[in-house]
Amino acid sequence: MNSSMKSIIEGLLFVYGEEGISLLEIQNVLEDKRPVDIQEVILELEKSYKASEDCAFSIQKFGKNKYRLQTKPELHEYLAKLEATKSISRLSPSCVEVLSIITYKGPISKNSIDEIREADSSYQFYKLRDKKLIKAVGKSETGANLYSITDNFFKLFNIQGGMESIPQIDLFHSTVNNEEKLNITFDSEDEKMNQKNSEVEIVDDEDFENFVGDENF
Repeated sequence: MNSSMKSIIEGLLFVYGEEGISLLEIQNVLEDKRPVDIQEVILELEKSYKASEDCAFSIQKFGKNKYRLQTKPELHEYLAKLEATKSISRLSPSCVEVLSIITYKGPISKNSIDEIREADSSYQFYKLRDKKLIKAVGKSETGANLYSITDNFFKLFNIQGGMESIPQIDLFHSTVNNEEKLNITFDSEDEKMNQKNSEVEIVDDEDFENFVGDENF
């Protein structure tokens, strides 16, 4: 196997970090290399990582032919100890609800989601966009933004193959309710709230106010 090609791909995976890099982007860098040759090198790298107990890394494939460098699952319990010293990022049940609707009905506008939920979803949109789980992908006939899920969503749920690989809705909800699988921590206060359509979230967040003021929903 071409060691130079291997080191280049490994370097690209490192540089692109959490965002990951697509097979096409790697091919654009290597120019004369075929996709199948690039995939073979990535597989070779992954095998070498797995074979070495002294190596902390593995390669995750997600979305449609995107790859990223990550730490091995068996190290997560140790890395979590460091993470516990930081502010824990939380996603409330209402945010999960909005994310579910966008996943299965997107591209979809905020107004349409508000009608489905019978509640305003401005804050949920703010949080989901802040976590880079959703993005605007177009405009409706009325000029409202249409939203869909991002590559970050596929990384979070460890889904390979794009939209067609998203599980059936019952399975998805089962996964959403499993905090261990998702690594999502629900707000304790949200867990105590009655999850009805009349749910109200009180927010004191200047960034959120700016977001709502600037956003063309």
